[in-house]
Amino acid sequence: MSLKRILKLLAAFLTGQGVSLATQLLVPPLFLHRYASGMEMYGEWIALTAAVSYLGTLNYGIQNYANNQMAIHYNRGELDEAKAVQASALRLILIVVVSLSMLGGTILLMPVGGWLGLRHVSSEAASLTMFLMLLQLVVGMLFALLANSYMVIGQAHRGQNWINAQRLAAVFAISGFVWVRASFPVLAATQLAAMVVFTLMVLVEIRIKAPVLLPSLRYGTTKQMLSVLKPSAYFGLLSVSGFLTWQGPVLIIEKILGPSAVAVFALSRTVFSMGRQLLAVASYSIGQDITHLVGKKDWPQLRRLYELSEKVVLFLVPSSTVGTLLICPFLFTVWLHRRAIYQPEMCILMAAVSAVIGIKEHKWQFQWSSNQHESLSKFNLMAYGTMLTVSALLLRRFGIDAFMFTWLATEITVAIYIVYLNSKLFPPELPISISPLVRLAAVLAGSFALAAWPVWHSVNWSLPMVVADAVLVSLLLAVVSYFAFGLGEVKDVLMARFRRRAVQV
Repeated sequence: MSLKRILKLLAAFLTGQGVSLATQLLVPPLFLHRYASGMEMYGEWIALTAAVSYLGTLNYGIQNYANNQMAIHYNRGELDEAKAVQASALRLILIVVVSLSMLGGTILLMPVGGWLGLRHVSSEAASLTMFLMLLQLVVGMLFALLANSYMVIGQAHRGQNWINAQRLAAVFAISGFVWVRASFPVLAATQLAAMVVFTLMVLVEIRIKAPVLLPSLRYGTTKQMLSVLKPSAYFGLLSVSGFLTWQGPVLIIEKILGPSAVAVFALSRTVFSMGRQLLAVASYSIGQDITHLVGKKDWPQLRRLYELSEKVVLFLVPSSTVGTLLICPFLFTVWLHRRAIYQPEMCILMAAVSAVIGIKEHKWQFQWSSNQHESLSKFNLMAYGTMLTVSALLLRRFGIDAFMFTWLATEITVAIYIVYLNSKLFPPELPISISPLVRLAAVLAGSFALAAWPVWHSVNWSLPMVVADAVLVSLLLAVVSYFAFGLGEVKDVLMARFRRRAVQV
């Protein structure tokens, strides 16, 4: 376990969350205020993005499995095996690239606008937009394989910084075109151009600074390529599950309730996604070290990493979740200038879902980064597929709340299953404890009880009063969580490492 490596990746992910925040803060308000019928235009843009996003699952599994497995081989000194895995992944990605490029031409002939029920964008413009988004995905497959390969040599932060730079450039470019009310095809072309430029840039840097990571088809065989296909496909199933979780609801709500409902749902979800950024960073930043420790078969250190990282995540869950819930009226007013979007019942449910997702993402990371994901992928596909089916049946009659309750139940079920899988990852002599999660359930119950009255009444409060309440409650919950989850031990570990570094300097 390398603290320096974790902190570098943590810094890169924090920068990435800043880029995500910029996207979420810049783009939606521009849509709402620069276009006529801005709320519905934003809803239709989200629907188009969701419709094409599922194609990214074809690559997601390949590059994630390949980079994890390359790192495992590399840390065992098996360089030829690592290069063979990379070559096999490159072959598969090239096959996907050619297939998707051929598919892209047919999209131009499809009545996409009619299928999605779009009202403000012509069917021809919708088809062209999806085609350009598809080309962006194709180029992004190569970009992702290159950028994420830095994990193999313990420099995942460098690859993440390239991803951050690409996304930031795309955000500023698309914001400028939204400002001038550009058409959807122009917005999609802007994103494509940013992806092409940064793919070429990262390829040049790898060639100069890390030639060992430069992909080459001369390694590996067709048999090895086929051996990569099955575990990669299971990663692909996880990505399909992600589509069912995040994009599937958007498409169903658009079809049944219309673009305005999509916009309200998506904007509320965005607020809690922003509030969960620090939780996500804390979980993702340990992924590289999980892979390296699995490669070295250092189970005691892996269990130590599990326990310390769990303390950090559980410490953050109550204050970040409830703090975001209480600050919602302020955010909707200042960010979107539409306080009426704030709906207390939806925000409470979204907060509960967000808390469970925060826990799940930490546990998920141990299966994901160790390539022990097959059982999880099958379970997730079943769970989220069932969620969408049930929601589609209930949505028209009971509204979005029906989906929210179904989503919450699904996330709790998935989180429990992942904890079970985590327990199987470690040897029997190194069991993991669920007592911290039991304590978290108690703290969250108290946290939501404490927040219930302000949530329903703050819609009529002044903005300074809303902010003061959110800050005070968050600080109180942070103090309670510090002692409830033993964060002092994490502080002692960090201070000891910093002291040793100071002595060495």
